[in-house]
Amino acid sequence: MANFKTHLNVATFGSGIAAAALLSAAQIDFNSALWLWFLGTVGGLLPDIDSDNSTSLDTMFAMFTLSAVLIVLYHISAGLFSGQRFMALITAPLLVYGTVKLLIRPLFEQFTIHRGSCHSLAFLLLCALLVTQFTWRLNSSNQAELLAWLSGGFLFFGGLIHLLLDEIFSVDVCHARIKRSFGTALKLADFNNKSLTLLIFIAIAGLVFLAPSSESAINTLSSCAKIFKL
Repeated sequence: MANFKTHLNVATFGSGIAAAALLSAAQIDFNSALWLWFLGTVGGLLPDIDSDNSTSLDTMFAMFTLSAVLIVLYHISAGLFSGQRFMALITAPLLVYGTVKLLIRPLFEQFTIHRGSCHSLAFLLLCALLVTQFTWRLNSSNQAELLAWLSGGFLFFGGLIHLLLDEIFSVDVCHARIKRSFGTALKLADFNNKSLTLLIFIAIAGLVFLAPSSESAINTLSSCAKIFKL
């Protein structure tokens, strides 16, 4: 399979090209393009979070912890500053870090195996829909629905690049042989773990039901296709 550097570089390049295309077509602004580029890059690392000793796992949990701390601090610091909030600003980051480090990550590592559910299209779709939902809920702009779907789409796109790279690297062209890892990366779902797969599909169905309208995203992609004559 491809290594961390390859996954990072290819996902960064691919998502960067896609974001630049939307920006050049005047469908998004510069800040949105940077956000989508970032999500595409993150998606390129996402499938390897099921590997306990991978750089991707360390990177993803570091970003998750930082994001959680910033969100908590934002809500605590809202409003007038007080002595009580001052203590919360000190203790909250420590509590968040400790919870992620000592509870969430060990549980995640215990219930995941490498090349399992995380290495599947279903898992990528679940993560993409979650990103779509959160982006939509947290964005109050006129383009909230568009940016939400593009955010989920870029995360999925980056993850798909990862899975394709792993399958490509499982073919040894020089020695004309197929490695044992072939077929374990790019799969619909991990049907060896039926319970988890069922939960993933149920969650996907729920998120699709709650998802925002996709009309603006479809129109935007159609406009881009016409501009670039795809």
